[in-house]
Amino acid sequence: MLTIRPAIEIDADLLPEIERSSGELFRQFPQLAWIADDDVQSATRHREIIQQGTAWVALSESELIIGFLSAEVHDSCLHIWQMSVHSDYQKRGVGRALMRTAQSWAEAHKLSSLTLTTFRDVPWNVDFYQSCGFVIAQPEASPILLRTLANEELAGLPIDQRCAMIRPL
Repeated sequence: MLTIRPAIEIDADLLPEIERSSGELFRQFPQLAWIADDDVQSATRHREIIQQGTAWVALSESELIIGFLSAEVHDSCLHIWQMSVHSDYQKRGVGRALMRTAQSWAEAHKLSSLTLTTFRDVPWNVDFYQSCGFVIAQPEASPILLRTLANEELAGLPIDQRCAMIRPL
């Protein structure tokens, strides 16, 4: 049975490895394979988000952390920075359960939307998020989307392959 709970500080050291495992899927795309070896969100950054109360972890039946979602409130939206599921547990509804949890939290806090940025042409990205109610948005739809895409471009991400998405609540 899958359990989703708020992340706690001691979880932070485990989350970078989950993200690394999740990133292995990018090896399927030669032009994006570098992502599997790229830096991941640090344990320090995870702790910062955990302290804000906007990070959740997914636990397996044996109570191992198998996935996480980290987000922050910006303006009137919950911006999702990262959602990762360990490669051994993908395609089992873990990401969808994490997304439902974030959405419920945002609704309970009277936020207007969920936002994120992702790779446009990676099948498990846009299609998955659309199945969760997201639509591709103009970056101008939210200040955080504009800032995030600009920062991603500065960090060297191929901006022509990125897109902004929003899930109105």
